[in-house]
Amino acid sequence: MVDLSEHLVLAQSVKRGQPVEPAWSAPIPARTCRNGVPQLADAVGDFIGDLLLEHGGIDSQLVVSLPRQAAHWRVVEWASAQHPVDSIDELRDLNPDLRLPFALDDAYVDVQPLPGNRSSSLVVAAARSVVEAWVEVFAIAGGTLQHLLPAQVCLMGALSDELTATPASTLVALLQPLDEQTVLTLWRQGVPEFERLLPGAMPELLPALQQGLDFYRSNHASKAPVRLLLAESMPDLEGLEQALGLEAELLERDGFGSLVLQGLAGLELAQ
Repeated sequence: MVDLSEHLVLAQSVKRGQPVEPAWSAPIPARTCRNGVPQLADAVGDFIGDLLLEHGGIDSQLVVSLPRQAAHWRVVEWASAQHPVDSIDELRDLNPDLRLPFALDDAYVDVQPLPGNRSSSLVVAAARSVVEAWVEVFAIAGGTLQHLLPAQVCLMGALSDELTATPASTLVALLQPLDEQTVLTLWRQGVPEFERLLPGAMPELLPALQQGLDFYRSNHASKAPVRLLLAESMPDLEGLEQALGLEAELLERDGFGSLVLQGLAGLELAQ
């Protein structure tokens, strides 16, 4: 399995949905990717191919998550008040304005039902040109590309237990440290409703996080309690908890190198 980000390749061997060895990682060469899109397919493909050869994965069946920036997620509500059987075809027929930077006709689309919310679905879309560029990269790299999935879908899979167990009146806030930024994502009743890029480190992170939480709550759920989840351990965590008046929960990854890899393994096991 491979978790791609803007600047990093993170990979791990998995058998029957469980990691069989520690994850390994390597930085993607500078200026070869931008906004989750490979700019130099030959260079990125050769680089990943060398890594697969080095780590014994050149003959592997590869299950890969797209970089977060490569896909966009939206929540749709169905007029029928339930997730359609042929949800992708239904979505394409309706062709709603999802405010995507591309037309639905020019996109690969994944539509997932939301737990506990039969009238809404999660839509994750990526431009065909972006997906095809990554397919080309892995054709150059070698190995067999079995599945290419959006990071957002993998993340939802990794958090399914937490989202299901959290009371409907409580917001779930997830902090994901990236290379130089931190992603804040808020779920309400199992539905992702808010996402914002924050500074990567203290002290700039704290006021930006507080502002994001205050903005959402003032517009949607002013008195809702917040459950704060961390994808990775963070420095000065005690100061963060004290300033927010919240107790942060570091998510267990059960031996996986990232939440995305954990969710990717669960999704692959369910295929």
